[in-house]
Amino acid sequence: MGGLRKYFLLLALLSLALAAKGRSKREDADSQENEDIDIGAADEEEMNCQCGVFMSQQVGIVGNRRGRPRGPPQGDPVVTYDTETEWSCGAGATKQCISKCLDVILKYLARAGPVICGAVDRDVNRENAYLFIKSCGADWLATNFSAGKEFCCRDGVHYKCPRNSPFL
Repeated sequence: MGGLRKYFLLLALLSLALAAKGRSKREDADSQENEDIDIGAADEEEMNCQCGVFMSQQVGIVGNRRGRPRGPPQGDPVVTYDTETEWSCGAGATKQCISKCLDVILKYLARAGPVICGAVDRDVNRENAYLFIKSCGADWLATNFSAGKEFCCRDGVHYKCPRNSPFL
C-alpha cells in the first residue's frame, strides 16, 4: 500500500509541475505579446509628412540621363510642402505620405516650370524633378516619382527646353 501511495503522490506532483510549467509558458507568451504591443505603441507616434522636390543634379543623375535617384539628395529641396494632417508612424505611414505628396504635386504640375525656376538658385538645363518624402523622423526617401518632363530655367525664368535632336 505504501508503494501505491508513493506512486500517486509522485503522479500528483508531476501533474502539478506540468500544470505550473504550462501556466508559466502562457504567462511568458502573454507578457511577450504585451511587450510587442508596447513596442508597437511606441512606433505609432504621430508625425506629419514633408514632400520635397529635388532636381537631377541633386540626386546623382548627370548628363541628362534617365534614371532613378542614386543615394540621398544633396542640399535642400527646391520646393517643399508640409502636410497639415498627422498620422501614426506605423507600417502604412510611408504609403500615406507618398499618396498625400502625389495629390499635392499633381495639382501644381501644370505650373511646375515657373514654380521650380523661381525657387532654384541656378540655371537649369534639361533636368528632371524628383519627389522625395520625409516622415516619422527619417531622412529624405526617394519615391521613384518624377515630373516626367525636363525643365529649363535661365535667371529664374522658365522656358521651353529646346529639342537637341539633329533629326528635328
